[in-house]
This record gives sequence, C-alpha cells and structure tokens, in this order.
Amino acid sequence: MKIQLPPGSDTWAQLRAGQKRRGRSVREVLPDVPKRHADAARRFWSTRAWSEYAAVPAVSQIVLALTREGAGLHVLGAYTAVASDEVRHAQLSRELAELYGGYVDTVPEGFAYDPMGLASPSDVPVTVWALSNGCYSETVSLALIRARFSRTKHPAAHFVLNETLKDEAVHVRLGWQLAEELLPVLSRGQRRGLAEYGEALAQMLRSTFGTSALPPGPRRRERAIRDRTAALGLGALSADEEDAVVEEALSGVAERLHRLGISRRA
Repeated sequence: MKIQLPPGSDTWAQLRAGQKRRGRSVREVLPDVPKRHADAARRFWSTRAWSEYAAVPAVSQIVLALTREGAGLHVLGAYTAVASDEVRHAQLSRELAELYGGYVDTVPEGFAYDPMGLASPSDVPVTVWALSNGCYSETVSLALIRARFSRTKHPAAHFVLNETLKDEAVHVRLGWQLAEELLPVLSRGQRRGLAEYGEALAQMLRSTFGTSALPPGPRRRERAIRDRTAALGLGALSADEEDAVVEEALSGVAERLHRLGISRRA
C-alpha cells in the first residue's frame, strides 16, 4: 500500500510554516497572570496537558505504521510535525496550569490518559490509527477548542487556545486526507470492523473530551471544574456545553465516515 500525499499540498506547507511559531511560551507573552479563584482552571489545564501528552505517542504510532506501509517521506514529515505540535500543546497547557496556581502532575481518576501505555511499538494497522487519531480525536478536539476560544475571556488562556487552534485545524485536514485515501479501498468486513471500533472509541471520548460517560464521582468533579473555569472565562465551556459540542462533533464524524463506507451496514 503506497500512501502519497502531494508534496506541495497546502497541508504540508502549513505544517512546515507552523514550526516557525515554536519556542514562544505563555510566560514570554503574558508574564503576569492573577492566580486568585483559579484552582479549577489549574486543574482543567493540567488535564489538558495530560491529554496533549498522550497524543504524542499516539501520533508516533501513526508514523511507525505509515513507515511499515511505505509512505513517502513528505507524509512521514507531516506526521512527525504533528507529534511536535502535540508536545508544544502539552507544554503550553502545563505552563498555563502553572500560571493559574500550579500544575497537577497526577492524572485524575476516571481518565484514560496513559502516555506510557501508548508508547510501546504496536502492530495495529495504519487504518485503525488513522480512524482513531485523525478522524475521531483530532476532529472532536478541534470542535472543542474552537468553541472554547470563542468564549474565553482571559488573555493567557486565549493565547494558548489560539496557538493550539491553528495547529489542530491542519491536523484534522491531514487526518481526513489520509482517511479518504485509505478507508474506501478496504474490504467490507474491514470497514464493518472499523465502524464497530469507532462506536467504542466515541464512547471513550465522551469520558475524556466530555464528561457524560464518566463514572458518577469523577463526573461530578469534572463538571464542577469545567463549570467554574467557564464562569471565570479561563478556557473551558460549561460541562453541559462541552458535552453538547462533543456529541455534535461525534455525529459529524460518523456521517463523514459513513460517506467513506465505514458503517455496520457496509
């Protein structure tokens, strides 16, 4: 299977251009950030840092799988740049948590963020990684970041969301470009299997990006954190609003995948 994106594509050019922005930190742009009333925000942004950290090995698995499939160097370069973006997003989120009162280095109960667990080389097919990361995770993430950006009041959180938004839009475009090349040529059984996997993945995202599928205790905690962070304009939406954004994004992903033949009825 030869995976070839056009070397001069806009997606590739934007990924390369994005590297020029790297190196700027929250502290350099906004050195003084008030910390009072920000405990919920520091916890929210600590969770965001863990989420971005977990994306690094996930994207690295795509690079390994693409290499096994004989992808061109420009494709590998694009996804290597995505991994670098995820590192920067984790750094920005951690810096923001620090500025809001202190980064929390323990993953909260109920969340499936485990960067170490994703770090062992996997023989999972590239189609599975393309579906999970490019189609689902990146698309839902972009929808949330875009919604949060429009409602955030504090300049530090606004800066971090803006920086992340620029990258995520390119990641989503790249992910769907890869999916559109790989998924329609699969066998009927493979496409049905991916559809079933996608349904399970969607439920998992409701407990990582959203709160609706969390156990009762963690759900109450996370909803309170998001509601308080949203009320202060520090980077989140209310829990109800975030869950609604996640549901709408997942519905859009399912419709788009159906057009690519990824359906239980395939």
